[in-house]
Amino acid sequence: MNNERSEEIKQMFGREFEILEKSQKLLEKEAPSKEELLEGLSDTIKHFNILLTDAMKITKIGDASQRKLMKANEKIESLNEKLKESEQNIKELNNILMHYIKATDR
Repeated sequence: MNNERSEEIKQMFGREFEILEKSQKLLEKEAPSKEELLEGLSDTIKHFNILLTDAMKITKIGDASQRKLMKANEKIESLNEKLKESEQNIKELNNILMHYIKATDR
């Protein structure tokens, strides 16, 4: 299963891994030309910009989701509190009814 997850990640970030590998090969090259270096840098910057834009979108979506979850959690806590109050009221009403039934049975 862990291997499957690694493969999913490699597929998901395939483009980024390709750019990283290309950049690493360029750095390992004995004497890259100025043109090769500029092309590599330009390509890396272009893809970094795309990655950064995607990360910003994902962060925005994540923040919105977190706000919705927090709001839902507050609602659940409020409803739980009302439920506890209702349960207490039912117990009190039950006690009153039990005393009334005992009193009227005599």
